[in-house]
Amino acid sequence: MFRVYPALLAAMLVPAAASADSVGNAYALCGVFDGTGLLSEPCSVSGWHSAVDVTMDTSAGEARKICVGVAQMMRKEGVRFDPGWKIRIYSPYSGDNSIAQCNL
Repeated sequence: MFRVYPALLAAMLVPAAASADSVGNAYALCGVFDGTGLLSEPCSVSGWHSAVDVTMDTSAGEARKICVGVAQMMRKEGVRFDPGWKIRIYSPYSGDNSIAQCNL
């Protein structure tokens, strides 16, 4: 259904990979998500919850694939996050419940 293009994602995040600044890397990742045009609302970063929160109109199964794929791409490209950081994907219909979550 939705595709996050790995080459585009990698190219946009390489500068952030130079440091282990989790918050800075999270904002860079949000910028990539926002730039896809696939989100139902702007991406947000929660330093308190160590999370990158995205909302998109997709199924839970597709959200899990996107979540895992993006997290794997971050590790492959050397973008580092402190332990506990995660991506949380929500549906516009899921309220406060995420439909997918994975560790960064």
